[in-house]
Amino acid sequence: MNRKTEESRITYNKIAFEYDTSREGKYTRFHIKELTNTIDLSEGNVVLDVACGNGTLLRELSKKVRIRANGIDISENMIHVAKMRYPDMSFEVKPCYPLDWSDESIDIITVCCAFHHFDKPQEFVKECKRVLKKNGTVYIAEPNFGAIIRLFANKFWFCFSKSGDVRIYGKKEIEKIFYHYGFRFVQIYGKEKGLFLKAEK
Repeated sequence: MNRKTEESRITYNKIAFEYDTSREGKYTRFHIKELTNTIDLSEGNVVLDVACGNGTLLRELSKKVRIRANGIDISENMIHVAKMRYPDMSFEVKPCYPLDWSDESIDIITVCCAFHHFDKPQEFVKECKRVLKKNGTVYIAEPNFGAIIRLFANKFWFCFSKSGDVRIYGKKEIEKIFYHYGFRFVQIYGKEKGLFLKAEK
Protein backbone atom coordinates (compact mmCIF):
# COMPACT_ATOMS: atom_id res chain seq x y z
CA MET A 1 0.00 0.00 0.00
CA ASN A 2 1.59 3.28 -1.07
CA ARG A 3 1.71 6.44 1.03
CA LYS A 4 -1.39 8.16 -0.40
CA THR A 5 -3.47 5.00 -0.17
CA GLU A 6 -2.42 4.51 3.44
CA GLU A 7 -3.30 8.14 4.18
CA SER A 8 -6.76 7.55 2.71
CA ARG A 9 -7.21 4.42 4.82
CA ILE A 10 -6.25 6.26 8.02
CA THR A 11 -8.41 9.29 7.19
CA TYR A 12 -11.57 7.28 6.59
CA ASN A 13 -10.98 4.91 9.48
CA LYS A 14 -11.02 7.97 11.76
CA ILE A 15 -14.36 9.30 10.52
CA ALA A 16 -16.14 6.05 9.65
CA PHE A 17 -18.49 5.94 12.63
CA GLU A 18 -19.54 9.60 12.24
CA TYR A 19 -19.23 9.76 8.45
CA ASP A 20 -22.84 10.73 7.70
CA THR A 21 -22.58 13.88 9.83
CA SER A 22 -18.98 14.69 8.86
CA ARG A 23 -18.01 17.34 6.31
CA GLU A 24 -17.05 14.58 3.87
CA GLY A 25 -20.33 12.76 4.36
CA LYS A 26 -22.44 15.86 3.85
CA TYR A 27 -20.46 16.78 0.73
CA THR A 28 -21.07 13.41 -0.95
CA ARG A 29 -24.85 13.45 -0.46
CA PHE A 30 -25.42 15.44 -3.65
CA HIS A 31 -23.19 13.09 -5.64
CA ILE A 32 -24.94 9.99 -4.27
CA LYS A 33 -28.34 11.44 -5.17
CA GLU A 34 -27.27 12.29 -8.73
CA LEU A 35 -25.74 8.85 -9.27
CA THR A 36 -28.84 7.16 -7.90
CA ASN A 37 -31.04 9.14 -10.29
CA THR A 38 -28.73 8.54 -13.26
CA ILE A 39 -27.66 4.90 -13.06
CA ASP A 40 -29.62 2.53 -15.28
CA LEU A 41 -30.38 -0.68 -13.39
CA SER A 42 -32.07 -3.94 -14.28
CA GLU A 43 -33.39 -6.66 -12.00
CA GLY A 44 -30.55 -8.87 -10.78
CA ASN A 45 -27.69 -6.64 -11.93
CA VAL A 46 -24.35 -7.37 -10.29
CA VAL A 47 -23.18 -4.00 -8.94
CA LEU A 48 -19.73 -3.29 -7.53
CA ASP A 49 -19.28 -0.06 -5.60
CA VAL A 50 -15.55 0.70 -5.33
CA ALA A 51 -14.52 2.78 -2.30
CA CYS A 52 -18.03 2.10 -1.06
CA GLY A 53 -17.62 3.75 2.35
CA ASN A 54 -20.49 2.88 4.66
CA GLY A 55 -22.65 1.47 1.85
CA THR A 56 -25.02 4.40 1.37
CA LEU A 57 -24.90 4.43 -2.43
CA LEU A 58 -25.62 0.70 -2.67
CA ARG A 59 -28.53 1.14 -0.28
CA GLU A 60 -30.03 3.85 -2.48
CA LEU A 61 -29.52 1.83 -5.66
CA SER A 62 -31.11 -1.23 -4.07
CA LYS A 63 -34.25 0.80 -3.43
CA LYS A 64 -34.75 1.19 -7.18
CA VAL A 65 -34.56 -2.49 -8.11
CA ARG A 66 -33.32 -5.75 -6.64
CA ILE A 67 -29.58 -5.98 -7.32
CA ARG A 68 -26.65 -8.12 -6.24
CA ALA A 69 -24.80 -5.47 -4.25
CA ASN A 70 -21.06 -5.67 -3.60
CA GLY A 71 -18.88 -3.02 -1.98
CA ILE A 72 -15.13 -2.77 -1.41
CA ASP A 73 -13.11 -0.19 0.49
CA ILE A 74 -9.63 0.07 1.99
CA SER A 75 -11.04 1.41 5.28
CA GLU A 76 -11.68 -1.43 7.70
CA ASN A 77 -13.95 0.76 9.80
CA MET A 78 -16.05 1.83 6.84
CA ILE A 79 -16.56 -1.80 5.85
CA HIS A 80 -17.45 -2.67 9.44
CA VAL A 81 -20.17 0.01 9.45
CA ALA A 82 -21.46 -1.10 6.03
CA LYS A 83 -21.72 -4.74 7.16
CA MET A 84 -23.56 -3.75 10.32
CA ARG A 85 -26.04 -1.57 8.43
CA TYR A 86 -26.66 -3.77 5.40
CA PRO A 87 -26.03 -7.45 6.29
CA ASP A 88 -27.80 -8.62 3.12
CA MET A 89 -25.10 -7.00 0.95
CA SER A 90 -21.51 -8.14 0.40
CA PHE A 91 -18.73 -5.89 1.71
CA GLU A 92 -14.99 -6.56 1.79
CA VAL A 93 -11.79 -4.70 2.66
CA LYS A 94 -10.03 -4.53 -0.69
CA PRO A 95 -8.12 -1.98 -2.82
CA CYS A 96 -9.44 -0.45 -6.03
CA TYR A 97 -7.06 -2.64 -8.06
CA PRO A 98 -6.58 -5.40 -8.84
CA LEU A 99 -10.28 -6.22 -8.65
CA ASP A 100 -10.90 -9.68 -7.20
CA TRP A 101 -13.57 -10.61 -9.73
CA SER A 102 -13.41 -12.83 -12.78
CA ASP A 103 -13.53 -11.57 -16.35
CA GLU A 104 -16.90 -10.21 -17.52
CA SER A 105 -18.66 -10.83 -14.19
CA ILE A 106 -19.94 -7.36 -13.25
CA ASP A 107 -22.78 -5.33 -14.81
CA ILE A 108 -22.14 -1.96 -13.17
CA ILE A 109 -19.19 -0.41 -11.33
CA THR A 110 -19.62 2.77 -9.31
CA VAL A 111 -17.19 5.17 -7.64
CA CYS A 112 -18.52 8.09 -5.63
CA CYS A 113 -16.10 10.90 -4.70
CA ALA A 114 -13.10 8.57 -4.49
CA PHE A 115 -11.47 8.43 -7.94
CA HIS A 116 -9.20 11.33 -6.93
CA HIS A 117 -7.80 9.11 -4.16
CA PHE A 118 -6.68 6.35 -6.54
CA ASP A 119 -2.88 6.25 -6.81
CA LYS A 120 -2.96 4.53 -10.22
CA PRO A 121 -6.31 5.32 -11.83
CA GLN A 122 -5.20 3.77 -15.12
CA GLU A 123 -4.83 0.39 -13.41
CA PHE A 124 -8.32 0.71 -11.98
CA VAL A 125 -9.80 1.57 -15.40
CA LYS A 126 -8.01 -1.42 -16.99
CA GLU A 127 -9.53 -3.66 -14.33
CA CYS A 128 -12.98 -2.21 -14.96
CA LYS A 129 -12.64 -3.10 -18.63
CA ARG A 130 -11.67 -6.66 -17.69
CA VAL A 131 -14.38 -7.46 -15.13
CA LEU A 132 -17.32 -5.72 -16.79
CA LYS A 133 -19.69 -7.76 -18.89
CA LYS A 134 -20.33 -6.79 -22.50
CA ASN A 135 -22.12 -3.42 -22.44
CA GLY A 136 -21.26 -3.09 -18.74
CA THR A 137 -20.94 0.44 -17.42
CA VAL A 138 -18.81 2.48 -15.04
CA TYR A 139 -20.39 5.44 -13.24
CA ILE A 140 -18.14 7.91 -11.43
CA ALA A 141 -18.94 11.03 -9.42
CA GLU A 142 -16.13 13.46 -8.63
CA PRO A 143 -15.71 17.00 -7.27
CA ASN A 144 -16.22 19.64 -9.94
CA PHE A 145 -13.60 22.39 -9.60
CA GLY A 146 -12.34 25.00 -12.05
CA ALA A 147 -8.94 24.85 -13.69
CA ILE A 148 -7.23 27.24 -11.26
CA ILE A 149 -8.35 25.35 -8.16
CA ARG A 150 -7.38 22.02 -9.74
CA LEU A 151 -3.94 23.37 -10.62
CA PHE A 152 -3.34 24.68 -7.09
CA ALA A 153 -4.57 21.48 -5.45
CA ASN A 154 -2.65 19.12 -7.75
CA LYS A 155 0.62 21.08 -7.78
CA PHE A 156 0.76 22.29 -4.20
CA TRP A 157 -1.98 21.33 -1.73
CA PHE A 158 -1.94 17.56 -2.24
CA CYS A 159 1.83 17.47 -1.75
CA PHE A 160 1.32 18.45 1.90
CA SER A 161 -2.17 17.13 2.60
CA LYS A 162 -2.44 13.95 4.66
CA SER A 163 -5.99 13.09 3.57
CA GLY A 164 -4.94 10.77 0.74
CA ASP A 165 -6.02 12.93 -2.19
CA VAL A 166 -3.92 12.28 -5.30
CA ARG A 167 -5.33 14.32 -8.18
CA ILE A 168 -8.48 16.22 -9.12
CA TYR A 169 -9.46 15.71 -12.75
CA GLY A 170 -11.06 17.88 -15.39
CA LYS A 171 -13.61 16.57 -17.90
CA LYS A 172 -11.24 15.96 -20.80
CA GLU A 173 -8.58 14.42 -18.60
CA ILE A 174 -10.79 11.75 -17.08
CA GLU A 175 -12.55 11.11 -20.38
CA LYS A 176 -9.21 10.47 -22.07
CA ILE A 177 -8.27 7.76 -19.56
CA PHE A 178 -11.41 5.74 -20.27
CA TYR A 179 -11.17 6.05 -24.04
CA HIS A 180 -7.49 5.09 -23.90
CA TYR A 181 -8.34 1.80 -22.23
CA GLY A 182 -10.97 0.81 -24.74
CA PHE A 183 -14.30 2.03 -23.45
CA ARG A 184 -16.48 2.59 -26.51
CA PHE A 185 -18.72 5.35 -25.19
CA VAL A 186 -17.82 7.93 -22.56
CA GLN A 187 -20.16 10.68 -21.39
CA ILE A 188 -19.14 13.24 -18.80
CA TYR A 189 -20.92 16.32 -17.50
CA GLY A 190 -20.68 18.84 -14.71
CA LYS A 191 -23.62 19.61 -12.46
CA GLU A 192 -23.24 22.08 -9.59
CA LYS A 193 -20.46 20.73 -7.35
CA GLY A 194 -20.23 17.38 -9.12
CA LEU A 195 -18.52 15.91 -12.18
CA PHE A 196 -20.28 12.78 -13.45
CA LEU A 197 -19.00 10.13 -15.85
CA LYS A 198 -20.68 7.23 -17.60
CA ALA A 199 -18.41 4.88 -19.55
CA GLU A 200 -19.73 1.85 -21.43
CA LYS A 201 -17.58 -1.13 -22.33
